[in-house]
Amino acid sequence: MPDSSESHPLDLQPSSSSTKASEVYTSTPFKFVVEGNAFYLHAALVSRHSRPLDRMMNGDMSEAQKGYAVLEDVDEGTFGRFTEWAYEGYYTSGEVILRSLDNPTPERIVEEEAPEPTGELLPPDDEPLPPPEVMPIDSEYGWGFGQPSLGKKSKKKHGKGDDSTIVTSRTQLKESFIRRKATVRRDSISVPPPHPNQGPEEDYTGVFLSHAQLYVFAEKYDIQTLRTLALENLQNILAIFTLYEERTGDIISLLRYIYANTSEPIDGIEDLRTLLTHYVGYEMDTLMKDEDFRDLMITDGGALLGDFMKMVMKRIR
Repeated sequence: MPDSSESHPLDLQPSSSSTKASEVYTSTPFKFVVEGNAFYLHAALVSRHSRPLDRMMNGDMSEAQKGYAVLEDVDEGTFGRFTEWAYEGYYTSGEVILRSLDNPTPERIVEEEAPEPTGELLPPDDEPLPPPEVMPIDSEYGWGFGQPSLGKKSKKKHGKGDDSTIVTSRTQLKESFIRRKATVRRDSISVPPPHPNQGPEEDYTGVFLSHAQLYVFAEKYDIQTLRTLALENLQNILAIFTLYEERTGDIISLLRYIYANTSEPIDGIEDLRTLLTHYVGYEMDTLMKDEDFRDLMITDGGALLGDFMKMVMKRIR
């Protein structure tokens, strides 16, 4: 059994599950105000997940003195997903928008159904979650760009711009993307997998952004298990997403958000940028048909272009 200090953001002493549950149930709810709406969360539960939020509630910050915190750096939907995850162990993604290609008025459809809430607070497990695994960027199953094990390389030399070479490279990128292994345990909760899109009228922008926004929130407040879960959930849906030409805007919106709200990747650590760079690598043909993507990649996207070129260089070494 791993030491609790290694698997949890706080250094907690081992205790029985009943004691842990009691600590959470009896702790005073703390008020978080997000976009004018109040969320009341048990302080002990929040403290278990996040050191920065713990200091906000229990330290010398003004929020602790006032008894509430106004969070201006997060939207209501993202904080609601954090709350759902903190109490239930899972979160519900954003909705798919059904857009008629002839009628601009959208209709909402549910992307997936989450399990019915029990109405009971889930206490921390006797055995805390293991720390998120940091996957090296040259891992066979990672989102890095080392060569996946897809058979021996052909020694036959291809001419410049040979289509078979390009197709093989894209196939390898997609295979390694799809084969990424999850590292976060889902406890005993069975969450239905995301369903693949069925046509170009299904707008997945809200689905993609719900995972990315939760990732950014978890990274800022040092909630590493949630950060990894959001990253894996985004990878899961991208892996089964059919990129129709009509839906390149969904990916462009995701890229714009990521590059506006995340920092440069650290070598050896998987993050949103390395994930999306990998995805762009094998969907480049379709994305380059979109003028907005070309602008993002070349005119606006110095960082994106730089990350993409780093990915290419790693693969040709």
